[in-house]
Amino acid sequence: MSSNYNISYSFSIGGTQSEEPPPAAPLYAFGDCRECNLGNGAVLLVNRARSAQAVVSRDVAIALDHCREFRSLQAHAEYLTAYMPELGGDVAAVRSVLEHVRDSGLLEAAADYAGLLTTGGATHQAADVTRTAPPSRVFIITCDRPQAVARLLESMLANAELGRHEALCLVDDSRDSANAERNRELVADFNLKSARDMRYFGLTERAAFIAALSEQLPQHIPALRFLLDRAHWEGHKTYGMSRTLCLLLSVGRRALVMDDDVLCKAFASPFCKPGLVFCESLCEADFYPDPRSWLARLRALPEDPLRAHLQCLGHGMAGALEALDFPSLAGEDLASSQEKILRGLNAASPVLVTQNGTLGDPGTGDTSWAYSLTGESLARLLGEPGSIAEKLTARQFWMGWSQPVFARRANMSQVTGLDNSALLPPYFPAWRGEDQLFGGMLRYLHPDALVLNYPFAVPHLPLEARQGATAGNPAVPSGLALIDAYLAQQATDVPGFTLADRLASLVQLMRGAARSGDAQLAALYRELLATAQTDTLRQLGDALRGPGNHHSEWRGMLEARQRSYFAAIGRQTVPVQLFGVAEGTPEEHIWTQFRQLAGEFANALEAWPALRDAAAEADPLAARATTP
Repeated sequence: MSSNYNISYSFSIGGTQSEEPPPAAPLYAFGDCRECNLGNGAVLLVNRARSAQAVVSRDVAIALDHCREFRSLQAHAEYLTAYMPELGGDVAAVRSVLEHVRDSGLLEAAADYAGLLTTGGATHQAADVTRTAPPSRVFIITCDRPQAVARLLESMLANAELGRHEALCLVDDSRDSANAERNRELVADFNLKSARDMRYFGLTERAAFIAALSEQLPQHIPALRFLLDRAHWEGHKTYGMSRTLCLLLSVGRRALVMDDDVLCKAFASPFCKPGLVFCESLCEADFYPDPRSWLARLRALPEDPLRAHLQCLGHGMAGALEALDFPSLAGEDLASSQEKILRGLNAASPVLVTQNGTLGDPGTGDTSWAYSLTGESLARLLGEPGSIAEKLTARQFWMGWSQPVFARRANMSQVTGLDNSALLPPYFPAWRGEDQLFGGMLRYLHPDALVLNYPFAVPHLPLEARQGATAGNPAVPSGLALIDAYLAQQATDVPGFTLADRLASLVQLMRGAARSGDAQLAALYRELLATAQTDTLRQLGDALRGPGNHHSEWRGMLEARQRSYFAAIGRQTVPVQLFGVAEGTPEEHIWTQFRQLAGEFANALEAWPALRDAAAEADPLAARATTP
């Protein structure tokens, strides 16, 4: 590749539009480049991965930042001229510039990436790219919802091949003793009918487990209490604690973790597409007035969703692609994939997390995701009968993927597959956002690992009535989002780091947070808030210029949301509401609590490998775990 750094060019207006290239035209994306400002209206772009660099004008550098997905040069040129009116619609001139950028070595070819992902293109010959996946254990996590548990257990008996799993377990965090006793009875009744017995794991079993681990590791008792002891979190919602228990009960295995208010039944995507894609994007959506509507319109699959998760979970990339009927890849198979997702992958890159879509209730009343919809999902929201507000407040959606989608960050589905033969991090025990923080830590510990989003969905049907909202105050980042942002800001992706190095680095980053001053934490929070607000405003501006701006209700909703965010940016007082503290708590008290929690979490992360080893030795499920 050329390393010529004397190239200088910019977009010019004028010329004729080139003809559409054939479908098999090579695909390219702008790669990982450092931008060095030359101070004269030009910048030096230096490819971080190979010997290639070029001097370009500032407007070219800005345009290239919108070329991160693999497309043909013609498609890139058409996209840029449509997105950037200052280019005057001159597709031919833009394409000519892109050809120069390609020739300078700054555009990555999809064909180069495709060969690295299958067995024949493995760059690490010693890696076991088609490793045998470990056995599986299935977990249901519940808290005071025996009616939901009963419904889920019935659907598992009807739709799942339960005998194929090594163990089944109900992890019960119920506060009401009557609900806990009812759940225990439901498990006993289930075991009379199931091909594999289920283990009930409630507060008594948890206490015995903590005691066994404490006896083995007395030096880590504070970490155990932080991660697993509900009394340590009295008065707070402990969403992550049960998930951490699932990890400790499945060390060395694959874990399938189910929320209690889902059904164990798979439905095909209503908009199936061929191929696969590597991207970090929101899932697609469709909208229904009530559950009867999607039940009537969507196709239930005969496949067991638990077995479907295991298809690729725990395999290397080559094995996962083969399971998905892609034993080999060509450059055109990576159309619309993002270069940043493919960067650094090879045939041995592991699939450590699997997710699926959801039908019915999305799990949150926050409908801010709808304002980021584009393409066919936005067209469905705007085009079908009924008002937009009614569609969103009904909370009856399909949210999922129409083809297999590989990503780098996990964002929990109601059924989640975890390859726990790898060193996965623990979940933060309390409050919402534990899934996002888990995804950030996983990304840091395993930079070459992948998350696979399957193109099927499971019903999520809460027992209580829920309603969404179309308006509301601009989002305020949570405490766990602050920790995630701190890690992302401080962490560096150093090649050659071992897993032990990365875990030690993660511990030190958390200890650094525990030593941060009030001013540093306040500045980080305000930066996080400002970034979230400005990103949202940019998305809203794009949406107002987009294809839906002719729809009066949609335009009114976008403009109202835009006004609320502009007003929030203009406020001098920044709302800080972290860690479940009462409104009006002095800010210095919040930062003191943040430092304490960061220090405790650092200690828990440091103890985590020893806790995993001790849990594997104790293994409360081993007595009933048999391999079919």
